[in-house]
Amino acid sequence: MTRGLSRHQVVDYCFECGSEELRRLLGAAYRVRSENFPNTIQFYFPGMVHFEASFHRAVNPYRFPAVSVTGKACQLNCDHCKGRLLRSMMPAKKPRQLYEAALKVKKEGGAGVLVSGGSLADGSVPLKPFFSVMRKIKDELGLSVVVHTGLVDEETAEGLASAGVDCAMIDVVGSNETIREILHLNRGVEEYIRSLELLELHGVPLAPHIVVGLHRGMLRGEREALKAICERKVSALVIVVLTPFESTESPPSIRDALRVIVAARMMKPKTPLLLGCARPKGKYKDALDVLSIKAGVNGIAYPSEVAYRVAVRRNLSVKLHDECCSLAWRDTN
Repeated sequence: MTRGLSRHQVVDYCFECGSEELRRLLGAAYRVRSENFPNTIQFYFPGMVHFEASFHRAVNPYRFPAVSVTGKACQLNCDHCKGRLLRSMMPAKKPRQLYEAALKVKKEGGAGVLVSGGSLADGSVPLKPFFSVMRKIKDELGLSVVVHTGLVDEETAEGLASAGVDCAMIDVVGSNETIREILHLNRGVEEYIRSLELLELHGVPLAPHIVVGLHRGMLRGEREALKAICERKVSALVIVVLTPFESTESPPSIRDALRVIVAARMMKPKTPLLLGCARPKGKYKDALDVLSIKAGVNGIAYPSEVAYRVAVRRNLSVKLHDECCSLAWRDTN
């Protein structure tokens, strides 16, 4: 179906083929996974979300929490979030507070921290004052440190490398229209590509995220984001799905989400592929989790019961981790 096509052409094919052909591509995507990875699947339970299922209990709120270096503040107030995601994070506006948060995580038996925060007006997260304390958290406490970066300049990429962070996560947006209308940001797609280039140049383990349906539930730039990522050496690739907060909004169709997942698997056959934390719940989550397994993902954050059963039926060895799924590059080999 995609034999002889370039990686960019594979992405185009996955986005343009009909529903029947997309279903047939599931088998091809799963074979790609089987040819390049062990017969295991990784399930992740990070953050401060309480999770209980028949196959796992993740009830320690400090197992791998998110910490916001801006507290609840975000200057962009993007349409898809409006700062809501910051409310559940531990606030740490000063380096000393970040270290104290990490001490609490260590004391409570946690494995690491996600350093995040709201964006500044230029699309970056104000991480520069925190690099030395990130290094200290790793060296003195032995915790993993992953970082949600926002847009990155040379100094930030160099600082993250010197801090020895375990992974940098950045949402890659492939549409200038989405950047302006949804993120309220006066930057361009090239800035996201440059951020990927800088992080790769400085040797920072990189797990770019693609938010399916970011543009009000429509595909708008996901194809271009995938093409940009396929040119980079990344440690993992994470797909998340717009989860509307307002009842008047709709998530992308499951078929559209599946297009992105299948394209990502075919495009990056040797890169760990994850279905990340953010996606609609209920029947949507059940269906997408199962289809993601059939499409060859290496792992899922907060998997559904039905996903676990399907993984077992496929004779996949299930591995459970109370950590961020961006660290899948340490787990899949």
